[in-house]
Amino acid sequence: MCNRLLAALPALVLGFPPSAGAAQTALQLRWELERDVFQDAAGGRGLSRAAFTITNRDAKPLPASGWAIYFNALHSAQPGTVEGGFIVEDVVADLHRLVPAAGFGGLAPGSSIRIPYLTDLLLNASFVPRGPYIVFDAAKDVGIPLNDFVAVPFERPPQGAGRDPRVVTPENQFALDSVIRAIPASELPPVFPTPVAVSQGAGALHLTAMPPVEAPEALGNEAAFAAEYLRPYFGNRGKGAVPPLQLEAGPVAGQASPEAYSLVVDPAQGVRIVGASPAGVFYGLQSLRSLLPPPHPRTGAGLDLAAIRVVDAPRFGYRGFMLDVARNFQPKAAVLRTLDLIARYKLNVFHLHLTDDEGWRIELPSLPELTAVGARRGHTLGSGTHLPPAFGSGPAVDRPWGSGFFSRMDYIEILRYAAARHIEVIPEIEMPGHARAAIKAMQGNPQYRLNDPDDRSVYTSAQGYHDNVMNPGLESTYRFVERVVGDLVAIHREAGVPLRHIHMGGDEVPAGVWEGSPAARAYLKAHDLTSVDDLWFAFYGRVEQILKAQGLLPSGWEEIAVRKTSRDGHRTTIPNPDFAGRGWRAYVWNNVPGGGAEDLAYRLANGGYDVVLSPVSNLYFDLAWNPNPEETGLDWGGYVDLRKPFQFIPFDYYRNVPVDPAVFAGKDRLTDYGRAHVVGIQGNLWSETLVAEGRLEYMLLPKLFGLAERAWAPDPDWATERDPAKAESLYREAWSRFVNVLGQRELPRLDREVSGLNYRIPTPGLEVEGGMVRCSVELPGFALRYTTDGSEPTVRSSEVRGPIPFRASVRVAAFNTAGRKGHTARLGP
Repeated sequence: MCNRLLAALPALVLGFPPSAGAAQTALQLRWELERDVFQDAAGGRGLSRAAFTITNRDAKPLPASGWAIYFNALHSAQPGTVEGGFIVEDVVADLHRLVPAAGFGGLAPGSSIRIPYLTDLLLNASFVPRGPYIVFDAAKDVGIPLNDFVAVPFERPPQGAGRDPRVVTPENQFALDSVIRAIPASELPPVFPTPVAVSQGAGALHLTAMPPVEAPEALGNEAAFAAEYLRPYFGNRGKGAVPPLQLEAGPVAGQASPEAYSLVVDPAQGVRIVGASPAGVFYGLQSLRSLLPPPHPRTGAGLDLAAIRVVDAPRFGYRGFMLDVARNFQPKAAVLRTLDLIARYKLNVFHLHLTDDEGWRIELPSLPELTAVGARRGHTLGSGTHLPPAFGSGPAVDRPWGSGFFSRMDYIEILRYAAARHIEVIPEIEMPGHARAAIKAMQGNPQYRLNDPDDRSVYTSAQGYHDNVMNPGLESTYRFVERVVGDLVAIHREAGVPLRHIHMGGDEVPAGVWEGSPAARAYLKAHDLTSVDDLWFAFYGRVEQILKAQGLLPSGWEEIAVRKTSRDGHRTTIPNPDFAGRGWRAYVWNNVPGGGAEDLAYRLANGGYDVVLSPVSNLYFDLAWNPNPEETGLDWGGYVDLRKPFQFIPFDYYRNVPVDPAVFAGKDRLTDYGRAHVVGIQGNLWSETLVAEGRLEYMLLPKLFGLAERAWAPDPDWATERDPAKAESLYREAWSRFVNVLGQRELPRLDREVSGLNYRIPTPGLEVEGGMVRCSVELPGFALRYTTDGSEPTVRSSEVRGPIPFRASVRVAAFNTAGRKGHTARLGP
């Protein structure tokens, strides 16, 4: 941490001995949530009262001024609420600083000061301050980490006379679990996701040695996977006189999808998989994989497979998952592991969100500035050499999560790894908004400059940026887009994986952009345009031409497909007819009930746009599981647990949104023409909160299973049944089957086959009745263990076998087959 510079700082200003080590450890910072403050009796969202406590552990006083503590937090302090002689200033986006004001007189050695403030209601640990560091006026370009920092974990205390209605209590969870019935493993559907048709045969195939894999050369990739899946059952045994595993490409009776397959396990003839394409064969292998029992403890003991016939094809040709690696970087190993997971459950698109305000994550050798500046975060005064801290990444440059990028060869490896698993990688380059990383990286290169230096426009993006939108009035902007697209096409070609689709962003461009830009005004005049709104269409018209030269069509978030207008004096959006017939693909996320865009996806599909459904209400995996403080994730679009993706009805999602049906009055429904334009569905995982090992997997699983089922399986009977009572009964039975398959088979399989996978383990439900505590679990098959002495359950604690006598305290937690523990449910202290 630049020891010579720190040593040169005057000791009086520092208030500490002039050495880096002392500067890093002399201050202790503590943060805690004091209480929630509701502003009305109805219990509106309210505010949280929190407090910092600074303790001077040094032998010298901390001066009254000349320093500030920087920190990241998703919510800032409410204006005028900071006490203790301090103020909180917003620096940029989620970066804030705590600054001593006139009321602070310094801090003597050994003394502490408490600094309370009000902020927006804090949901969970994702919202607490992170990455604090101190900056002294004598060296404003140096940030010193405050390593002695603690954010005290908090619980949600009861509000008023009753419990806080936002919290899912153990009793609430027990009620949710009450609809689930335990199903014997022998009665569970044998293949997941649910296939088109499956029939059990008589007898079983007994394999005492590794079966020969018979496949044409074109299926060599699939043959290699088949051998990989079977090898654990046979150890070093060579191929014996056993029936083969046959892989073939050919038509699948009754199925038109190019990804269709049939799978037959015959006691005499062995295993035969026929796919309409190599992808179909691969999906047949995934179904075979789901039929494989746990390997015998004695390695090489062989394999028994029950006779079965499966005929299958996907519901949607586009079955996607988006991972954001821009806001917080996720390393290559995590990406490859994610590709393995989504391939296992038959998803076929990996949408890679590579760029955003907080980071540019792919190396383009022709534009080295993009990663030299845009892929690095740390304390900075102007973003000239790197970007500022975000999401707690701290003052040091080149730290995990905040800094990092995929080299060209990393990206090529990802492309090839995905292609081998029949997954298309769709890179996303955000524009014209969400582009601060690119803008700051290129501002010293006039050939590719993205902002007008004379722009005096005033705007604020949804994430709190004032300088994150490319300027469509500059020819250098289009040179940049052309160069980036050309380089990506070349890298894909080098990988042997041609670029078929590219996602060009398009979302959340704030009001006020370009209005104060001379370059934008000159462009308007030169092209006979009347308002800055027209620049949007001019920009994407130019982008379309750049893509067309590479044989590509535009894809982007829903905003690329709409036109702003007014109705009855209110701003609204309509499908843009200019682009509808040109093959554009819109990814529609905004269906927030009451927001006015609940039917936007259906209106766009009805209007001729190809649509990918990725609604925030059901498929935003970065949203917290529920409102409980022990969870991780955001809450701006509600909460997404396992039920939300499972309940999603793509062609009629109004049916099961838990709001007043009046919200959907007058909304468009999907036409038969529109159905043909819904190309698929996609789950999205934004990375603001992915700042620790295993966090990606915790937010992804088990939600991924609900996405996989809805993307692949036919429409369930409960989704088409019009009688409410029958639909509810059918839903309960389907839900029970689903959670039993996950808890008894799929997650234990992942425990065995994917080391250390940090998926979310269910939190038990508890109910007191007659002095006894009854327990439930959302995923039958997980072991429940409990204590009654106030201690945390461990793998050595007693297993729940029935109701537990309730005296003063009961704590219960679920454990997976590897002995890993989930969150604890408790009654009493």
